[in-house]
Amino acid sequence: MKRHGFVRPKMAWLGGLLLLLTLPALGWGASPDLRVTPDLVEIGTWFRGHGVQVSGVIPQGAEAVMEVQGQTADEHLMRKGRGAGLWMNVGEIEVQDAPSLYLVMSTDPKLLEAARPEAPWGYASLQRRLTMSGMIKDQEKAEYFQQFLLLKESEGLYATVKTPIRQSRAAGDLIPIKGEFQLPTNVRPGTYEVCLSVLKDGQVIAKNCGELKVKMVGFPALLTNLAYQHGATYGIVAVVIAIITGFAMGFLFKGGGH
Repeated sequence: MKRHGFVRPKMAWLGGLLLLLTLPALGWGASPDLRVTPDLVEIGTWFRGHGVQVSGVIPQGAEAVMEVQGQTADEHLMRKGRGAGLWMNVGEIEVQDAPSLYLVMSTDPKLLEAARPEAPWGYASLQRRLTMSGMIKDQEKAEYFQQFLLLKESEGLYATVKTPIRQSRAAGDLIPIKGEFQLPTNVRPGTYEVCLSVLKDGQVIAKNCGELKVKMVGFPALLTNLAYQHGATYGIVAVVIAIITGFAMGFLFKGGGH
């Protein structure tokens, strides 16, 4: 008999049904459903941040953690210190492999507040992944990591979202969940990774990741293109904008010229 890579529709349907019925018994090892809405955010002239919803399903008795992460990069920070009685820059600290954005939330806030040091989510995982070098001693790294987190949180780029992931009424053995993140106004264009991790007894039993794209459009995109592709033209446009802004501010503060 000739073998091929197809099965009859009826047999395929029965096989799919059997797979669904056996998932709970196998510990639900399949990748969880994941939907990111919207999956494209555009940064225009009047961009003031944007909400993003992430939804999926988890088995009953499980918990979930959602994360949004940007691409990693190196950052250079200046260390402050006292010299001659004054506060001044005394050296540079380089932070390697820090994500440009990190937002995390969970079905139970305690998963983030009391996360074990080896947990693959939350600030504890960031501390293991990034490194610090430069004018810093090993015993100071934990303290400066906390300062780095405070800086990023003040910029809106890092956040442990306090609002828990919402859970809906169970549909069979599965519970629909939904969480919402707020992208800050200073989010960078690029591709961001959105992950949903399913936990059981504190261990990740399934994980699925998708993409969120942030794209610059309109006037901001034009300025960015000029800055990188046509430096001289960008310089002229920047001067013109500064002059127009100056006249406009003068007009407003002088009460319309009166």
